[in-house]
Amino acid sequence: MINQSHIALDCRSILARCYLLLTLTTFFALSTIAIPSSLHAATPQEQAEAILLPFLDLLTSPPSGDARACTLQCRVESLGDTRFPDGQLPQLEFAFHPPGKLLLKLRTSDSDLAACRDGQKAWVAPGSVLPSPDSGSNATEQTFPPMQLPFSGKQLAILPVLLEVLDKGTAPLDSAACRVLDVRTRPEISRLLPPEAASWSVRLWISAEGKPLRAGLRLPKNSLVLRIDNMNFTKELPASVWTPPSNAKFLSPKDFEKATSQFLQGAR
Repeated sequence: MINQSHIALDCRSILARCYLLLTLTTFFALSTIAIPSSLHAATPQEQAEAILLPFLDLLTSPPSGDARACTLQCRVESLGDTRFPDGQLPQLEFAFHPPGKLLLKLRTSDSDLAACRDGQKAWVAPGSVLPSPDSGSNATEQTFPPMQLPFSGKQLAILPVLLEVLDKGTAPLDSAACRVLDVRTRPEISRLLPPEAASWSVRLWISAEGKPLRAGLRLPKNSLVLRIDNMNFTKELPASVWTPPSNAKFLSPKDFEKATSQFLQGAR
């Protein structure tokens, strides 16, 4: 049985983990773009590419497609060793406009939390959920790095060379048969990367129509499983998406990342 205080703590850590996982592995973004072939007609590699490519294209410069931003609505099934009860799954909203805009919103029955990076500005709301920041350097010297891959959208054709896709068969999800795929960096590529960029894997549950219904991300010390409700790609998101509420607290890049790390440590 999970008490409310434990849920609140884990929910705060979801914001931290999502931010950190995104910057480490470009999150595990998913597309609701359907694959034109049936579940069994497409190969595992083709199906994984069709799901991952639209999001990864956003991170390139320039993207090969028209989309420049995306939004995601989902529910959190589990966070690390904590599994949330059915009917009490936290709601997670995600907005992303590379190279510098990211918004995470987490809603439960008794809390509403948000964290945002808007260029070189960052805020969290409500500000009262934060540990007291203690910056050791001048805020003007701190900057966020761009959230961007170091190649163009057209160069994403190399993706099959980088990723290994394993077909784990089929599994039922809400009475529907889903294809289950594991995606990770190929071992020969992983050996060339730093541990935080190499030791990850994504598991996808894909419907017969080619849409991802569930996604799980695993890192050496973190894991997150989401139920995917909706995702949308667009050319632009309204400015109101990034506008802080009245109870927001602004942070320097250093303090923003430090606060999310403290949330993460407090949840262990």
